[in-house]
Amino acid sequence: MGRKQSGLIEETKGAMMLMSLFMALLLIGALYYILGVGDAVIYRRIMQDGADAGAYAASVMGAKGMNLHVLLNVVMAVTAGILLVIRSVEVLLEIVIGILYGLTATVVLAAKASALIAVLNPVESTVERVGDAVEQFVRVAHDALDVAHQAVQHGYPLLAEARAVDAMAFQAAYDPPVAGGFVVPLLGSRLPSGGRGLPIEEDGVGILCDRVSDGLNNRLSNVSSKVPRWLLKFLGDVVGQALRLGKRRTCADEVVEPPRRVIENRRDGTQLWLGHEEFQYRAYAIGRDPHENHWQHGERGIRIAQGGVTNGRNVAHQAHVLGRLAFAQAEYYFDGTEHKAEWLWKQKWRARLRRFRISQDWIPSGLLGACAGARGRGSLDRLAGLCEVARDFSINAVSAH
Repeated sequence: MGRKQSGLIEETKGAMMLMSLFMALLLIGALYYILGVGDAVIYRRIMQDGADAGAYAASVMGAKGMNLHVLLNVVMAVTAGILLVIRSVEVLLEIVIGILYGLTATVVLAAKASALIAVLNPVESTVERVGDAVEQFVRVAHDALDVAHQAVQHGYPLLAEARAVDAMAFQAAYDPPVAGGFVVPLLGSRLPSGGRGLPIEEDGVGILCDRVSDGLNNRLSNVSSKVPRWLLKFLGDVVGQALRLGKRRTCADEVVEPPRRVIENRRDGTQLWLGHEEFQYRAYAIGRDPHENHWQHGERGIRIAQGGVTNGRNVAHQAHVLGRLAFAQAEYYFDGTEHKAEWLWKQKWRARLRRFRISQDWIPSGLLGACAGARGRGSLDRLAGLCEVARDFSINAVSAH
């Protein structure tokens, strides 16, 4: 019996096979671990691409909505300008006829003045009839344009949401792994007058006619002709006065509707500028379970190396659910150096991606006040820096993106 035990202890057959078995399991685990890392990288990249596509698509729709408001404003100005020109000609004819009636009291010019009056009276009547017909058209057109402004303001945020969901969830480039997603704000930014929509508000009716009048005056002042300058200046002054008088008949609330402008001040009185929350879209993409389909190769391989058990998992493994989320931020903005009053008169609205930042609306007001008060106060200035770090926090960093 003692000999058998000693022989078993000294037996060396199969030692290399046993060592090779452990080595094979180690290499299999390492191989599938590398495959799992590669799958995770690809999974996160496609997830982030999907979120970026959703945020950018929503911002593009926001920019298109603002450019459409510009077009509606321009159409408003053109239609009002046509009526303004006709009314100005009508006023000018009335002034000329009035002067001619005064000249009929003179002995020398009475005959010629009467002849001109006989010619101009039918012309003035015709211009007045044309003006009345154009005015009716302008009323109907401006009512329709005002409704179009409202439809664009409240409808385009919904189109932005639909376009973002389509970009994230229904494009083969991102599915799999993206299963769905959404962008906020859903209905657009908060409006000072209440409700939500694109960040625009009504401007004054006088602004519309002032733009038309100034545009016509600038055209007349830039006319190049062999006519003496003093005569051009005199005619320009006469036309300018006629335009000012014509505005009184054209720019009435019952005739034309107000154009739109970018919101001047929020409800709390603070000014609104580019880059503020009202122009931001944040996309949230939701991915499929990474343990489904070909994304599960890595973990399945490691389980094989462990004999089918799940040893080695810890609390951090349960956080893999965060990897199924991806965030992105984009904004629409006015790509120009013009004054804010010009932002809804030029089609220069564009979209771009931005670094993801947590919205101030999600941060308690007391914390925001503490951060603002700490800025520039010596040692407390570090608190302001920590606040910026907190705002720049993204779960993408946690998920090793």
